Amino acid sequence: MKKSSYTFFLIALLVPFLVQCASQTDVEDIRYQLRIVNKKLEDMKSNQVSKLQKRQAAASGQRDQLENEILAIKSQLEETYYLNQKLREQNKELGNSISNIAQNEAVKREETQRQFEQMQREKEARLNELNEKIRLQQESVQAIQNARIKDAERKAREAALAAELAKNKARAVSSSVRTAGTKKHIRVSKVKVKRSVVSPPIRKSASTNVQPKTPVKPTILPATAPANEPVNNMEKGLKFFDKKQYAKALPLFEQVAGNPVASNGVDARYMMGECLFNQKEYDKAIMQYQKIISQHAKHAKAPAAMLQQGMAFEKLADKDTAKVLYKKLLKKHGSSSEAAIAKERLGKL
Repeated sequence: MKKSSYTFFLIALLVPFLVQCASQTDVEDIRYQLRIVNKKLEDMKSNQVSKLQKRQAAASGQRDQLENEILAIKSQLEETYYLNQKLREQNKELGNSISNIAQNEAVKREETQRQFEQMQREKEARLNELNEKIRLQQESVQAIQNARIKDAERKAREAALAAELAKNKARAVSSSVRTAGTKKHIRVSKVKVKRSVVSPPIRKSASTNVQPKTPVKPTILPATAPANEPVNNMEKGLKFFDKKQYAKALPLFEQVAGNPVASNGVDARYMMGECLFNQKEYDKAIMQYQKIISQHAKHAKAPAAMLQQGMAFEKLADKDTAKVLYKKLLKKHGSSSEAAIAKERLGKL
């Protein structure tokens, strides 16, 4: 708008001068040129100004977009700052909770450790008590065995004395019979009796020579009679055990186990433990198994006794002691069939 007014003002100044100095044709030419200039100015205005306006509009749009982006970035920064603050608070709370949990866990661990140590002390005291009971029982059993040995020795001495007396008596009788027979034979030879008459006294003397041997038998038989008694008791006990009559089998096995001359005493001791185990008297069964383990460690029944002892402790809900026994069995008797069972049971505990 300003450029057009400036153009008309210039024309107004030039027209009087041109009118005075130039002809009508020149004026027309000037007017034509002015129209061309105006047209160029209009074209320039329409082209350049529109471009400038478009550029200005685009620049303002970009500026608005930048302002919007700046606002979005500011809002994101504010949101990030808020989230950071929230995360700091959460981290602080999490740290406090972790610290509290760690303290609680430490307290629980200490309490568990104290309980475990208490349980260990109780188990040790229990084992000491069992060992003391076993020791006392062993002493009493040893005393009983010694008494039975002394009684057996006394009976053996009495039997030997009785046998010696019987032998002496038999010798005396036989010597007297032989003397009487000799005298009769001498008298018969002197009288010179016929053979038919003399023969009966000879048969009579022969019969009297046999008679002194008979009194010897009653003194020898009682000493050998009890020898089969442990075997009979063992067989009877096994029959009762097979019939699950454990209360009847137990005293029979006990008699065999208490006999110092019995060859199957350890087997009987093991069967005593089995009877007690099946009667759910696990404490007493453990003591019987322990006698085999401590006194007959190299016996064939020692691995079985150790396995059964571990199972008895399992029945008493003492799994830790059972584990110790199973590991001990694997260490001492690793090649036995009982060790395979112990390994399997150890894996389940």
